Amino acid sequence: MILRKGFSLLEITVVMLIMGLTITALLQMFDWSQMRYSEISRGWQRRAGLTEVRLWLRDRIIHSDFDNISAENLANAVRLPAGLHIAKLKMREHNDNTWFITLDYFDDRNRNQKADPGESATRLFCFRGRSA
Repeated sequence: MILRKGFSLLEITVVMLIMGLTITALLQMFDWSQMRYSEISRGWQRRAGLTEVRLWLRDRIIHSDFDNISAENLANAVRLPAGLHIAKLKMREHNDNTWFITLDYFDDRNRNQKADPGESATRLFCFRGRSA
């Protein structure tokens, strides 16, 4: 009976292959987790930015400051997260005290400063001004 000490080259190669596959899978899971966390964080930032937009617009409507409502003034007055841009703002008066404001915005993920398909969205706001 012959006793062998140690491992053969084939056994070591199989172990290295299994370890490599395991490490690769773990690294991909970490990368996926980071992307998921970034997307969740981005969603919170986008909602916070749109909340500031809504409050700014509501303040302008309540104080009858209609002349200062524009996409440029809005973008300058409100803190938006990086990459979130205002494309267009359209106001429509419904009656004496009610206004509809349509806001077109885009989340510039590819950083080309243009609204590409899949990046743009529209939000409709309805505000009532103070009656005299």
